[in-house]
Amino acid sequence: ACGSNAPAQESPAAPAQEEPAAPAEKDKPVIAFVPKVIGQAWWDYVRDGGVMKWAEENGIDVIYKGPTEVDAAAQVQIMTDLVAQDIDILCFSPNDPDACENICKEAREKGIIVIATEASGMKNVDYDVEAFDEKGLGGFMMDQLAAQMGEEGEYITMVGSMTSESHMNWADAAVARQEEAYPNMTLVADKRVTSDLDAEVAYQKTKELLKKYPNLKGILGTSSFDAPGAARAIAELGLQGKVFAISVALPSEVRDYLKDGVLQSVALWDPALAAKAMLNLAMKMYNGEEVKSGMDLGVEGYNNVVIDGTVIMGQGWLAITKDNVDSFTF
Repeated sequence: ACGSNAPAQESPAAPAQEEPAAPAEKDKPVIAFVPKVIGQAWWDYVRDGGVMKWAEENGIDVIYKGPTEVDAAAQVQIMTDLVAQDIDILCFSPNDPDACENICKEAREKGIIVIATEASGMKNVDYDVEAFDEKGLGGFMMDQLAAQMGEEGEYITMVGSMTSESHMNWADAAVARQEEAYPNMTLVADKRVTSDLDAEVAYQKTKELLKKYPNLKGILGTSSFDAPGAARAIAELGLQGKVFAISVALPSEVRDYLKDGVLQSVALWDPALAAKAMLNLAMKMYNGEEVKSGMDLGVEGYNNVVIDGTVIMGQGWLAITKDNVDSFTF
């Protein structure tokens, strides 16, 4: 859901295994986890609160390595380098799912367990783990936005990029929910814009949209940068209470906007728990356990998962409001 296109420095994280052990020496799997980007709050939280905490709890090192900016080619190169090493498990969140298909196919042919997230349409993975059903999240965000808009008026959707499969699916599901349940709401002619996974771009796009569509009342975003960027524009233009925005978002980045009433709610899941669920699933596969609907992945929100093909869905979404935002630390 998240990532930044700003350059970032890779943070040291331990435990981490830079040089995998030789096959004869291994008594534990060699695991690699490739995020969309490093040096960005969301993925740093995934690393520290999810992957590295899991590594410590389980006594198994995990290589955590990703591109320093949101770059599909750079991410594929990192995955290619890791697959060329002696890894047993590859977990990742793709910047461009289509771009990752070939290297994932190669990994699986080598016997590597491949677990993705935010990639429900990928073919060359063992499983894709999602915190929730994508249609459910899109519908949930539309229900929230519709309530704020009084179930009427013009709105637009915003995604991080047009190649982000999950963002596009959430936005499509939101529009479908509007068409089904809110006939007095209207999707404007532009229908969908991109924020380039950048709050500054979301801010500028929101100002442009409000100028182009003076009656625009709602912005339904999908990346964690969309609502914060839109909220900044709404506040700056004095449109609080007249224009409403929602997206998934980090609590730390929307806390003030929620408390000031510029935003009423944002949607989220705990990405650290999703990472742990991915790793627990991979270990179950590594140990030869059966993967089936109803199984418990040992993480809150993933205790009774539903499996549809290769997609494993939990019940992990959260609504963040002014009343509960202080209970989150990221």
